[in-house]
Amino acid sequence: MKLIREIFDDWITRAAGIVFVLIVSLTFFNLYSDLPEKYPLFGVINFSMVPILFIVGGIIFILAILWS
Repeated sequence: MKLIREIFDDWITRAAGIVFVLIVSLTFFNLYSDLPEKYPLFGVINFSMVPILFIVGGIIFILAILWS
């Protein structure tokens, strides 16, 4: 637990971890849930969040390179 605390000690690594968890959980939700097929507007929003999160992750990656 102490190692995890040392890794996520600043805001940029916390943001990267949160975006990663959101991408993984949203991908698994899209794979195993039938709610996006039942509700089309929810499906559009749900499926469009994955590319948006990838772009946000790329921006965080660039900021992490420039920050260090």
